[in-house]
Amino acid sequence: MKTHITVNGCQSAQEVDMPYCEGSCNTYTMYSKAAGAMEHSCSCCKEINFSNRTVDLVCLNGDTVPYTYMYVEQCGCTKTDCSSAGHHVRRKRSFTLL
Repeated sequence: MKTHITVNGCQSAQEVDMPYCEGSCNTYTMYSKAAGAMEHSCSCCKEINFSNRTVDLVCLNGDTVPYTYMYVEQCGCTKTDCSSAGHHVRRKRSFTLL
């Protein structure tokens, strides 16, 4: 996506490319007869590679200041912990039961 970067009242003169990661990864919960318990596999979509990019921001007083931000180069699915011990956040979600 393209967007203006604004920090402390200073803004980029032009829109800058600001890639981000989005997508589904293979996450599931199923009963394991061997373990006699539920088996969980979780992964999340996140940046794999990124680089630092610098853009000049123009301030209201006319000053120009450099600003460095992270530019996403590559996204992917990374394994994550499924347990939510102590993290009981209620969110509206849609589930598919297979």
